[in-house]
Amino acid sequence: MVKSLYGNLKAYKIYTFFHLAIGVILFLTVLKNFPFEKLSYLTGGFFKGNESFYFTFYVIVFLASLISLQIKILMVSEFFVLFDISFALAGFFVLGPLEGTSIALISTCVDIVQRILKNKKKIELLFYTFLNNFGNRLLRFAIMTLVSILLDFNFHKTQDFKVIPVILSLFLAYTIVNNIFYAPSEYFKGNSLRIFWKDTFKIDVPHTLLMFILGYYFALISIKMGGRFSFVTMVLIVGSLSLIAILTRTKRELARKVEELTILTTVSEAASSGLDLLPMVESFSRKLCESMSAEGIGVVFCQPYSTILNAVQVEGEKSRTMQLPEEEKRYQYDSLPLSEPSKKLGEALYEFLQPLETAPFMIPKSCFGIPLIYRSEPIGGMVVYSSDNRADFSKKEELLETCAHALIVGMENCFLHLQAIEDPLTGLYNRSYFLYRMKEEVSYSTRHSSDFALLMIDLDEFKEVNDHLGHQVGDEVLKRIGELFRMTLRKEDVPARYGGDEFIILLINCDEKNAFEKANKIKQMISIKALPKEKAQGIQLGCSISLISSKTIGGDNDITSILKKLDKALYKAKSGGKNQIFLVQD
Repeated sequence: MVKSLYGNLKAYKIYTFFHLAIGVILFLTVLKNFPFEKLSYLTGGFFKGNESFYFTFYVIVFLASLISLQIKILMVSEFFVLFDISFALAGFFVLGPLEGTSIALISTCVDIVQRILKNKKKIELLFYTFLNNFGNRLLRFAIMTLVSILLDFNFHKTQDFKVIPVILSLFLAYTIVNNIFYAPSEYFKGNSLRIFWKDTFKIDVPHTLLMFILGYYFALISIKMGGRFSFVTMVLIVGSLSLIAILTRTKRELARKVEELTILTTVSEAASSGLDLLPMVESFSRKLCESMSAEGIGVVFCQPYSTILNAVQVEGEKSRTMQLPEEEKRYQYDSLPLSEPSKKLGEALYEFLQPLETAPFMIPKSCFGIPLIYRSEPIGGMVVYSSDNRADFSKKEELLETCAHALIVGMENCFLHLQAIEDPLTGLYNRSYFLYRMKEEVSYSTRHSSDFALLMIDLDEFKEVNDHLGHQVGDEVLKRIGELFRMTLRKEDVPARYGGDEFIILLINCDEKNAFEKANKIKQMISIKALPKEKAQGIQLGCSISLISSKTIGGDNDITSILKKLDKALYKAKSGGKNQIFLVQD
């Protein structure tokens, strides 16, 4: 087929009319060229003088066909099968090709009407589906009529053992016509022909063979034993189909519950894997992505009592975790529709995360978002996405909400931990946690002779900022400094707010020379970026820094003594003219 027609909806619509036209033309040709007694057994043969059984049997198979439309037997591959055609085939064998065809056509009309009533938004698509199915059924039954006439087949006259080859011939004709004429429809709709033919031989052919066998035996029992037994047989067949449908549905539901329980267990373990917030969220996202066969998972959230925006994104083996600049992303974050799970939220979250992407912007075909609710308030959202349009994550909304709740529980544990170690305004560590880490590092350095350095930083002219620009601007300066430290320092370094406008930094595995270079870089960044010129109103914010290295400390393990040296050096830096670095040398 022409490649440009793949997924071409216009081509599909044109083909449905062609499909219908071929079916109508072939069926009318059969009607025109063969005598009525070959097409219907009403006026001759078995039913001669017994028209009451003819009409009774027609009503029975017609009702059985309509009832069977309501019994959908789900398969493992997400398809469901119906057995309405088996009763149309019974009508074809017993009553004649015309009657069997009429039952098949009426049942497809009823099916489409029911589907339209359930989903009125897809009326146009269902209309073309109806044309496609109607034309295909006309084709199938017209071909079977031709085969039965050419083989001089009459179910009432042919002996039982001679019927089987004819039934197989009709089955082959039916199956070949059915799938050959449906293949272009699938191609034009953009579905994989490889999957179509795989499903044909794996599902459709066995299902069709079973329908022929069922139709044949129902017809045989009805002819041999009469109308009453045909009705009883119909009840038994329909009841059996209903039971099979219930059992397969129960089996699938049980399998789904087991799968969901497995996913929840996996992601819950990831959500309780540690107290380090971003690594925990990354681990959770990776496990959920793998479990749901998603292309990617993205999580955006803001910690309680903090304005810092966090983003985690996992795609296959790749992952990104970062804290986003508040001034650049806050407006977009505040506009996220975090009220309820939806496709709209998923697309908005994906757009929010797009700056983390390197590929050209394109919202995936399947994209679903779940709000993260902490103590009745939304603190962010989670998006699950895939470019495969068959991955409809909206159908797994309940599971995703439960997974999101597991993530919130894990986050709460991390939040409680962070409250104990983190300064809420700057997002840096607090003084008590810093002293704990410093004690650990001094001890480790003494045992292993490793390098470390300490920087104590005090803002110059910060009082002027508070007095002339207001405490709100002062708070913004402190938050911005926290962001600058996170951008500048390594992950293993320990920056902390020591008190007021004073900060202290523990530089792990860092000698005096490198520490001085970092201190100089921090001094320059604070001078340039901590207080933007448009808000400064002439105030020049700087900082004084004192520095001490493990080489200078030597074997001194007294934390109070070390900090006292730093504090004295910082006083000298400020009294010596401010905005300078003072190195402790003894």
